[in-house]
Amino acid sequence: SATMRYAVFVTGPAGAGKSTFCANAVTHLQTLKRTVHWVNLDPAADPEGYEFAPTIDIRDLISLEDVMSELGFGPNGGLVYCFE
Repeated sequence: SATMRYAVFVTGPAGAGKSTFCANAVTHLQTLKRTVHWVNLDPAADPEGYEFAPTIDIRDLISLEDVMSELGFGPNGGLVYCFE
């Protein structure tokens, strides 16, 4: 039988509950014995706020914290740099 694959793209402003939603989705899918991969595309995300470590994390390539300290950008300029 064919395996169905699904993806959920979660976006929203800070404090909207994205991390809470993702943590609950991962827990639920693991309970159902489903394979789950969580991809973090936010270079400004706080890793301490994660209940589960992402499978793929953009911060392994570029992080807002590194850009701010190494290039001397503020948070807004740093985010623009990261996204470019």
